[in-house]
Amino acid sequence: MILLKKRAKNGKYRIRTKSIFSKVKYHRRSIVETVISVTKRVFGDKNQSRSDQLRNKETKLKNVYYDIHRYIKSFNIKIKI
Repeated sequence: MILLKKRAKNGKYRIRTKSIFSKVKYHRRSIVETVISVTKRVFGDKNQSRSDQLRNKETKLKNVYYDIHRYIKSFNIKIKI
């Protein structure tokens, strides 16, 4: 749901959305979009698996890798492979 413009005065649904709009929930969407963008940049945007079950597993693994990546980056841990 997108925030209502300040100048909108007509329409009962427009007025109602102004009262139920949550900036906290809307901000979460931008955080989720950022995480998806970073995951695609770091780990690639395509899944190699063909079946749906393996695609889901691959996506979950990418999410775990992303969490580890952020943890390492936040503490400036150097890992040599």
